[in-house]
Amino acid sequence: TKAPAAAPTAAAAAAAPTTAAAPAAAGKVIELRAHARADSEIDGYAKNIEAFNKKFEGKFKAVYEGFPGGELYVKQETLMAGGTIGDIHYAHQSQIKYQEYAKKNLAVAIDSYLAKDSETKLTDWPQRAQDALKVIDGKVFGLPVRGQVAWMFIYWNRDMLKKAGIAEPTPDWTLEQMIEAAKKVKQSASWPEEFYPCGYSWGGFEQLVGNVRRFNGEVLDPGNGPGKKAMMDSAPAVQMAKWFYDNIKAKLFSPRTYGAKEFGEGKLAFYFGRLAGERGAVNNAAGKNFEWTFDISPKGPTGRRGGFLSIDTQQINAASKNKDAAWELLKALTSKDAGVNLALQPAGSLTPGFRKDVYCSDQLLNDARFPKTAMKANCDNIDQPEGFTYPGNLRLTQPGAVQDIINKYMNDIADLKAEPTPAYMKQMNEELQKILDEPSI
Repeated sequence: TKAPAAAPTAAAAAAAPTTAAAPAAAGKVIELRAHARADSEIDGYAKNIEAFNKKFEGKFKAVYEGFPGGELYVKQETLMAGGTIGDIHYAHQSQIKYQEYAKKNLAVAIDSYLAKDSETKLTDWPQRAQDALKVIDGKVFGLPVRGQVAWMFIYWNRDMLKKAGIAEPTPDWTLEQMIEAAKKVKQSASWPEEFYPCGYSWGGFEQLVGNVRRFNGEVLDPGNGPGKKAMMDSAPAVQMAKWFYDNIKAKLFSPRTYGAKEFGEGKLAFYFGRLAGERGAVNNAAGKNFEWTFDISPKGPTGRRGGFLSIDTQQINAASKNKDAAWELLKALTSKDAGVNLALQPAGSLTPGFRKDVYCSDQLLNDARFPKTAMKANCDNIDQPEGFTYPGNLRLTQPGAVQDIINKYMNDIADLKAEPTPAYMKQMNEELQKILDEPSI
């Protein structure tokens, strides 16, 4: 996919006042605009906007302007450059947009708002999220609208395993046990050519981090926060790459393009290293085809499961002319009720607001669409210890940056075009290090 365009500088983003504008005249309704992903937020975000408008009727009126997920940053940054951006914009930490917008003065530091607000406190979110929000100059430049310790779940076809006489996964499962079960599934019937026992996660930077962590390694050093040194030639990284290569070659693992659709069509028995937030997509893909469930992913050789702290934030745009009103909207969009609404959507991403009072709320634990054991595993995800890492110079999604190097080397492994020998992984590591040694954007 095409990398998002570089974010405009503050100067290019038209006049961006650094202080809140004066309150609107008495009786005048302040209009606000908020941006998010039209295909992921679906109706949950619209409900949250509606609730905000009802609460502040006659004072504020917010409008939701969603963009297709693949175009989100191109669209947002075009509006930033043209001086027509809304008051609240979207910013993934995993795609470095939270950090980039903060460094380029395109997002407002909200520490002063947090200090004086009686309703919203930074402690509403887990400590790891609080720390992640302060990665730029120790200041807070947004609040989590969603979040998860990503790539930590395994889905399985219960009917298929029962028919094959294979015991279902448990939280104590290891990757080795999963492979043994995959072999038994493969031997249990005469499968069509498009069937594979296991699907998996592949492609993005955070998926790679999660996969290497399953083997107790890291993609970057340090392994939490801004990484300076590439580690893809380390023993755990080489072990991870060879493990995937060998299982893909043995046809135990599917092509890397397989996903929820193929799982729902019965073309996979297991779908592992995935997101709990995909449960809506899996549910809609499987329909009534078969019974399925999900739980925590199997443990790697050292007991580590992998994972990546992935937080999506919303920020007040520096060009907003109504920052005080935008703060009220930001609070509403990241509240407990808002996080629950996103998790209860009929489709799109069901990743909740990254708050324990959301993840472990009665509404989520008792979501009738999914087994209670699965939703309890989802609740427990908020306490998983894995952190997040990113290139210290923020060079991830730009053309020729870290993500492009990952695509070049890792996709050839999955496509069986290249064997992940130590020499191959060293070459990949050297290219990554060249990027990491460049100046910060």
